[in-house]
Amino acid sequence: MGPPEQGLSVLTEWIHRQGLSVVVVEADDPREMVSAWAMALARERDLTSDAEAFVVLSQTTSSRRELLLRGKTVHERRILLDGLTPPRSGFATWELCRHILEAPSPSSQGDLPAAVKASIQQAPLVTLQALLALVPFASAPALRIRGGPSDFRALRTAVALCAAAPSLTTVCVLAPDSLSEHLRRGESRVLAMLREGRLDLPEIAPETPPSSTASAVAPTLARLRQEGIPEPVLERYAEAARAITTARREVEDRARSVYERMLFELLEHFPSTRGLFDLNAPVDAGTGGRPLVVDLLCRELRLAVELDGHFHFRDDERFRRDRRKDIALQRAGYWVVRFLAEDVVARPDELLESIQTLIAARRQESSRPEVTHEPH
Repeated sequence: MGPPEQGLSVLTEWIHRQGLSVVVVEADDPREMVSAWAMALARERDLTSDAEAFVVLSQTTSSRRELLLRGKTVHERRILLDGLTPPRSGFATWELCRHILEAPSPSSQGDLPAAVKASIQQAPLVTLQALLALVPFASAPALRIRGGPSDFRALRTAVALCAAAPSLTTVCVLAPDSLSEHLRRGESRVLAMLREGRLDLPEIAPETPPSSTASAVAPTLARLRQEGIPEPVLERYAEAARAITTARREVEDRARSVYERMLFELLEHFPSTRGLFDLNAPVDAGTGGRPLVVDLLCRELRLAVELDGHFHFRDDERFRRDRRKDIALQRAGYWVVRFLAEDVVARPDELLESIQTLIAARRQESSRPEVTHEPH
């Protein structure tokens, strides 16, 4: 429990020490969670080789030398497997191995075998247990679940995964207000596990802005790469980080455009925000003047996200102009939120969490029935 950015930094440091990778999912369905995790596992390991090793090691020492599955046809592999004795425990893993090894063409590293995909759709938790049994202990990717403050279903699914596969490292970073909201709910298995797995982070004194931003670049970049963010987005992040050290008043507009593009591409990467925002979108505020240009605009939910640079607050006229712009957007029915442009580099997770919270609140507001006041 503590600031999300601090929690993610602690998680990243621990993950690095363990030599693990991280899979970030935005879902509340166990099939989607297990599928995302399994695809990451397949990118790191050759599941066909793991399946073959499991089969070989499950047999007695005397019969292991005769097991040569590679190079055989599907028919030959099936006959060979039919003659083997399944282990007394781990039958689900044995069956999954058979499906993988009896496939027409064994999958290559990086591909999720069709048999695994089908198994996940039929029984995701059983398949998760079977896959974990294939790989060395504590070597599988960690699973990080990105959920909003009101997203209780994702936590419920995470608890189900933890109960089915205790050896799987599963993490959910919650801000203090989000955790408090969950803890106010009625007693449940989810809340019991939240309390059991809760880790309170000590308060740390804030650093000065330049030092804080600069020190956040390397660990944040490492975490984004670890979480599978595409290389073009990582390059955009590096470009935005470089802009921090070179930004001066005469080049701030150019630097801010880099931050805007970086945040936009990050939002496009995650399913929960993909396709919701337009970059530098015009808005007719109904004032009869020129359209207002918003850094990141969600027309569907009427959200306007603006990024302000370092010199934004030192220019009196720019400050006044922005306040007039905010009022015009609010009168047009938009919620306006402003972030420091540098925080796109220094605190991207906090920005994403804040935007997702606003999206959830806006959707919740739009789903409420309108209250009409009848005249007395």
